[in-house]
Amino acid sequence: MSFYRYFASKNPLPTVITLEEYHYGEQFEVLPCRKNPPIATGGQIQKPNIYKVRGNKTSLNQLVEYIKENVEEQNLVEFWSIWHSEKVPSKNIFRINPQQVTIEDLRFLNENENSCIKFFPKNN
Repeated sequence: MSFYRYFASKNPLPTVITLEEYHYGEQFEVLPCRKNPPIATGGQIQKPNIYKVRGNKTSLNQLVEYIKENVEEQNLVEFWSIWHSEKVPSKNIFRINPQQVTIEDLRFLNENENSCIKFFPKNN
């Protein structure tokens, strides 16, 4: 079974592509999905713009930087971290202001549990 991470957004997000030579998993990338929504999401993601996020535990700094620079509340951005076709339980759905996100806010991602962060207020 595979573990996936995705950004989902109302509006397009910038892509990040690593062009230098690297070992798999050591880079940070945000790439548009070829198929929307990806089969791996089990139908949970309902936004029109979906991006696969690649990286490892050391990529949290880059992820925080990307969120602060590119994620705006009005775009209703979600960050999904899920096992192939599994559901995210409601207790694992969090809301965080994108401009205030920290590495500590994202550490739970290293536990490889099904989860979702919504970068917008609850009334949206």
